[in-house]
Amino acid sequence: MWFRRTSGALAAALGVGLLVLLSGGDARAQGASDIYTVRDVAVDETAATAAEARQTALAVGQRRAFRRLMDRLVPEDQHPLIPEVDANTLQYYVRDFSVDNERTSAVRYLADLTFRFNPEEVRSLLRNGGVPFAETRSKPVLVLPVFSGPAVEQGGSEATLWLDANPWRDVWAQRPGDDGLVPLTVPLGDLDDIAAIDAERALAGDPQALRAMAERYGAGDVLVTAASLSGDPEAGSAVLQVETKRYVDGSPGATRRDKLVQVGGEPYEGFLERAAARVDNAIQEEWKQQYLLQFGNQRSILVFVPLGGLDDWLTVRRRLEGVPAIQQSTLSALSRKEAQLEISFVGDEQRLTRALAQRDLFLALRPDSNWELTRTDRPRPAVSQPLGGAGASPLSPSPLSPAPSPAPQ
Repeated sequence: MWFRRTSGALAAALGVGLLVLLSGGDARAQGASDIYTVRDVAVDETAATAAEARQTALAVGQRRAFRRLMDRLVPEDQHPLIPEVDANTLQYYVRDFSVDNERTSAVRYLADLTFRFNPEEVRSLLRNGGVPFAETRSKPVLVLPVFSGPAVEQGGSEATLWLDANPWRDVWAQRPGDDGLVPLTVPLGDLDDIAAIDAERALAGDPQALRAMAERYGAGDVLVTAASLSGDPEAGSAVLQVETKRYVDGSPGATRRDKLVQVGGEPYEGFLERAAARVDNAIQEEWKQQYLLQFGNQRSILVFVPLGGLDDWLTVRRRLEGVPAIQQSTLSALSRKEAQLEISFVGDEQRLTRALAQRDLFLALRPDSNWELTRTDRPRPAVSQPLGGAGASPLSPSPLSPAPSPAPQ
């Protein structure tokens, strides 16, 4: 059930006459890929009456949702720069919200809340505060959690992915995979998965098996995270060695190694959850640093788009609208075989190229030194020459000596 605010004050917004019911299905469909939507905010508040408990719960939930949004967009080392926003002001950054699993008693209110924040207002808050942030969402990353325990060291068993008990996979499967800019997906572990890859091939980085798994789950990259447990987790003396390797199109990329020691009184599952959270957080932080929006570094380029038909053009336009770095794209010329666009963006061409790749668009220089944008999910249409004609001068892709990229303002 979705609600949209039509009043300024939170207390007033909670009044029956000042809440407008929206179409739930429509709002949910739009919010599916919206990074400014924060879901599953659990609240449980008690007060003198159920109405007071509900009002308190919505205020608490709103604050928690905003904190999660900041964690999603802003790198950890920049969190001290986030402006303080009081409860009365915070409501102006919320576009609407929904309530699920609502339960009440005479003095208690429980629910799962979803908040949709206003992107423009939040961007203004961060930019005016000089807070660097990122908005580019990655394609889903498939996580393959491989586990080995003390029995492996004693020669009693092998590393496992599917068939044997795998608490490392269980922990990853229970984590919310879409709360960050890098959505993390854990395979089902069904018969097709078991046939496609096993622990041995995952650890060896079998390119064919990894590509098959990525394609099956619509993922961009594959993350093989191998956890090796030693010590006694029941006695609180466990040590976990975690090696995480990211594969891009089946090819190995960066490797991360972590060592965690169980602290006194820490439950086994909580210990594994802490390890998984560390790996997840490292992935999210690296991504945010790579895709920080550089508002102090704005430029524009002219781009040619080969077309195989109207569907190509409509698809490219739709995908461009989902790239945060692009401030504006203007159509300069259009024919049956090619479009010419002027794209204004923040940052540099390298960052723009990486951001476009997450939308299945490929930006590169042609032999004539002009920029060309193509879809990566279909063959490139044949184009005889640019719209400017065979004698057209090459277009400069960027200033010859771009200024250093300052922090967002």
